[in-house]
Amino acid sequence: MSTTATPGLELLQPTMHGNWEPRRALTLSAARRRTAFVRMLRFAFIAAIIALLALLAVQLYIGSSGAPTVPAEAVSTDVRMVNPRITGRDENLTPYALTADVAVRRRDNPTGLTELERPRLDYDFLNTGPNPSEVLAQTGTFDPANRILDLYSDVNLNTDNGYSFASQHARIFLREERVTGELPVTGSGPVGTITADRYEIHEGGNRVIFEGNVHARIVQARTAPSEGEDQ
Repeated sequence: MSTTATPGLELLQPTMHGNWEPRRALTLSAARRRTAFVRMLRFAFIAAIIALLALLAVQLYIGSSGAPTVPAEAVSTDVRMVNPRITGRDENLTPYALTADVAVRRRDNPTGLTELERPRLDYDFLNTGPNPSEVLAQTGTFDPANRILDLYSDVNLNTDNGYSFASQHARIFLREERVTGELPVTGSGPVGTITADRYEIHEGGNRVIFEGNVHARIVQARTAPSEGEDQ
């Protein structure tokens, strides 16, 4: 005798254990793979952020330590003055006034030198003659700390005792009423003319020293004969 199940009842039968176990195993494996993938993405994202931060830090360091290619900032920090006037006194309390067409003081110069264009000097030691605005030279530099004036190019000096000097360089020590020149000079005065490689003017022009290839032409003053002297 055979027993036949009623049609449709097999759908109500519980699922056999053999069919359920593989499906559960596949679900756990997929979950593990998904968890591992998410963890890997998280690590990759963190690593990318760290790499970007490191690159940014390197770029900032290179940009801060590198020298600028265009010195525009250095030029803009210079101080330029038109028709400047510098006054002071020497060690004998004699006043002087130094003027120029233009003065430039560069901020990157640690000595504080002032560059001058067409400097002029109003000073009893040097006689400017009938024109008080006579230019001493084309260019010059002034050291305010030591009160030293360096003159360059077409230098012309006249002392109050009648001497004139023409050279391409002169250094005037305003504290001491002293002048030195390291380039050839041509001088003229009451006793004649002279040329030399170097020169010094001391004591406000009362003592002048010439050195190196000195050539002088002395002019003796002619004196009129006395009344009792034979003609």
